Amino acid sequence: MHPKRRRLKIRRVRFVVFLFGLLLLGGSLLVAAFDNQNQHPTSSTPSISPPSIELKETQSLNPPGLALKETKSKRVYSIVIDPGHGGKDPGAKGASGSYEKKITLALSLKVYDLLKQEDIFDPHLTRTDDTFIPLEDRANMANNMKADAFISIHGNTYEDKSAGGTLTFYRYDKSIQLAQIIQSNVVKAMGFRDRGVQNDKLMVLSLSNMPAILIEVGYMTNPKEEAVILGKEGQDRAAHAIVDGLKKYFAEHPQKAVFYNGSSEQKQLALTFDDGPDNKTTPKILDILKKNEIKATFFMIGNRVKSYPEVVKRISKEGHAIGNHSWSHPDFGKITMKEVIKQINDTQNQLNAIVGYRPSIFRPPYGALDKDKVLTIHNMGISIVNWSVDSMDWSGLSVTEIMKVIRKEVYPGGIILQHSAGGKNGNLDNTIQALNQMIPELRSQGYTFVTVPELLNIPASLPKTAGLPN
Repeated sequence: MHPKRRRLKIRRVRFVVFLFGLLLLGGSLLVAAFDNQNQHPTSSTPSISPPSIELKETQSLNPPGLALKETKSKRVYSIVIDPGHGGKDPGAKGASGSYEKKITLALSLKVYDLLKQEDIFDPHLTRTDDTFIPLEDRANMANNMKADAFISIHGNTYEDKSAGGTLTFYRYDKSIQLAQIIQSNVVKAMGFRDRGVQNDKLMVLSLSNMPAILIEVGYMTNPKEEAVILGKEGQDRAAHAIVDGLKKYFAEHPQKAVFYNGSSEQKQLALTFDDGPDNKTTPKILDILKKNEIKATFFMIGNRVKSYPEVVKRISKEGHAIGNHSWSHPDFGKITMKEVIKQINDTQNQLNAIVGYRPSIFRPPYGALDKDKVLTIHNMGISIVNWSVDSMDWSGLSVTEIMKVIRKEVYPGGIILQHSAGGKNGNLDNTIQALNQMIPELRSQGYTFVTVPELLNIPASLPKTAGLPN
């Protein structure tokens, strides 16, 4: 049975330019109406647009007790599996008296284990035991880690015990293809009636920023279907169908174009520095990194590269990764495609002249790119890299405030955004001081530092023949 809807009032409080939290106010539970035996709601709940939501506190989404591989990660797609209900919310009561929350957890654990066997997937669970988790927090988990897909697993119910079938819900158009593929796979695997895919304003889907679906595998109130769902063979079939569906979906939506983080399998972080180089702040950062034997990633502006070639050479010589950050730092959302290509090409050529290669990674100024520009850059083999932790160092935040941001937002696989030039009134002393504090503190928590190409397991440079069209 899919979750009951709530009326929401959402207040988001901004501190500078990032979100500090989400306060959910009031609302009463809505009683669902059923149509055509589909458990499909007909309430007048208003449409909820998906905001950008941050977790209220850092959360590790790796299930406790599940071992992580020691090998270097090749994982690309982060998948959040959500076992429906839990704790004080038991969900539907099946024909045998079993509760939905136990079945959804058992099936979700099987899906998780299968995904761990696939190199391309980095799976996570919203719960690993009989715990109650609010619907908004489930979506928050996926949003916070910039997941690539969200799958909520449920069992359906209806007063007529003969009602049966598999049904998949989606909220936004970006989720339709995922819903159709998973629905088709599970129907074939289970042999239940195909009830199709339906659009619904379910909270857990409405608040999710990525392709997100909720699948009702079968009807628990139907004795025959419940017996299949409860059985090991039936759960195995359903789990394999969901995983095969995800593989098919991402095969049709190949290599990720925009990265916000790496795999959370290992406690690795990538320190990144934008807007340099210069001859004031950048050398001080390099001194700290050298002292701590850390390799970082510098996203550099082309005209600054031209002005400070010796600093660029030092960055390369000391083993740091280099990324393209445009020629003059314009807002890519406000310039033409031709200008985008020139901004990137000119910087690639300038870097190639100094360090002998063209970087494989690009960070758009302000993190802003529309879909067409993303595809143009991606199709030329360049990976677009944004961030998961914005230190806000450029804004003049104090060291104490910067560290509060880091502690709140950091998690395994994170990409930390800082700056190596510029800053408020041209001053980045706070960056230097925070870096001296950040490195030992994060190391004491078991984190290691790698470059962005190492974190994402991608080449640091493009093939000699690669480049954007003129």
